[in-house]
Amino acid sequence: MREQLDAGRSVPKLLLASIQVNIRARRFEEARANGVTYLRKPMKWSDR
Repeated sequence: MREQLDAGRSVPKLLLASIQVNIRARRFEEARANGVTYLRKPMKWSDR
């Protein structure tokens, strides 16, 4: 039943960002020159 419910739902917006941080043992990347730390999210391009 859970698989049927999940099949119709989209991926939560912050899921990939939270996985990225958890993989790094909860350490964020270094801050950029402007002092801001960014989470990078992989993107799929439809024209490739």
